[in-house]
Amino acid sequence: MKLGDWFKIRNPDGSRRLKGHFAERIGVSAPMISEYIAGTVWPGRETMEAIARETGGEVTANDFLQSESAA
Repeated sequence: MKLGDWFKIRNPDGSRRLKGHFAERIGVSAPMISEYIAGTVWPGRETMEAIARETGGEVTANDFLQSESAA
């Protein structure tokens, strides 16, 4: 699943997933999350591992490698 798509899904309690909160949990800035979603910057290995951990494995390194047409 693409990171941008992950943010479109609401939390189990119905609340929105917030980029700022997520960024803090993985140790980057909120604007960096937008860069990852846009595909203008790729996360490093440690950040990618944090993304996979914080999304419960729903977003992995492979999701950043897939082209939009293959997604």
